Amino acid sequence: MVSSSERVFILGGTGNVGSKTTRDLIAKGIPVTLYARQPEKAKASFENNSLVNIIQGDYKDLAPLKEGLKGHTRLFLLIADMYNMIHLKKTIAAWAYEAGIKQIVDISSFTVSCPLRTTFIGVNHYESEQAIYHLPNRGAYVALRPGRFMSNIFMFDGLQFSKDIIFDTVDADKPQGWVSPNDIGAVAAVVLSEDIEKHGDSVYELNSDVATPAQRVAYLSRILGREIKYKQVNSLEKYDMLMSTGHLSHPFAYCLSTNLASYDMQNPTITDGIHVLLRRKPETLEKYLEDNKHLFK
Repeated sequence: MVSSSERVFILGGTGNVGSKTTRDLIAKGIPVTLYARQPEKAKASFENNSLVNIIQGDYKDLAPLKEGLKGHTRLFLLIADMYNMIHLKKTIAAWAYEAGIKQIVDISSFTVSCPLRTTFIGVNHYESEQAIYHLPNRGAYVALRPGRFMSNIFMFDGLQFSKDIIFDTVDADKPQGWVSPNDIGAVAAVVLSEDIEKHGDSVYELNSDVATPAQRVAYLSRILGREIKYKQVNSLEKYDMLMSTGHLSHPFAYCLSTNLASYDMQNPTITDGIHVLLRRKPETLEKYLEDNKHLFK
């Protein structure tokens, strides 16, 4: 464990991934600072732990963030705003290194590993990585590249449209890669709490489990106590259903609905590196769904 002189600044600390990172760090006795719009709510979510400090702010006015970075040794960087991601990540990373931060752990995407300019999501994450990587006089930069989030099942899998049907464009027996937000957060906490030199400028791709749609409905049927069926749809049908949620823009829905001609993401493998980093096996899709069954309505 690192010395108590470490202090980690966390952006995106109240979501599925960041909250896991925060909890793992404070469990190791490492003080953290969260940048949040609602300080009291953020503080309460971590049981008002004395190791958790909150700076109030948003991304419209970055002045509190720039000032708050001072005195920290490491930065957890998670930006969900895809349209402003490149500018925000480059700006914040530059300020962080200037403030004396020695290591940044960035939540990127496995789409960066695809051929260049194949997806909207991949382009923004790739350009963000490059913007940070090529900063002059920077410190260590570790990029985590997670695959398809297990938590997406609660929003984009079809149960919000039908009580007993999930949908996707692939065959029922086609393997798909899934990553647990808990594994992403845990890996980030490990990197942020170990020697900076150990991880250097590493890139870690993350897939926790591989499961077919048929396996997915089997898990859901058992967990929810009712029969869940799988319906294969075409890309346009999936796109229209995703757009109807009102939560996605065209580029996002397009990326989630279509396959790439130049890169086969439909033949995934579990990232065995997670076992090395966490000293435990990755979280399976079935366990993640079991632990979060209360989120199904």
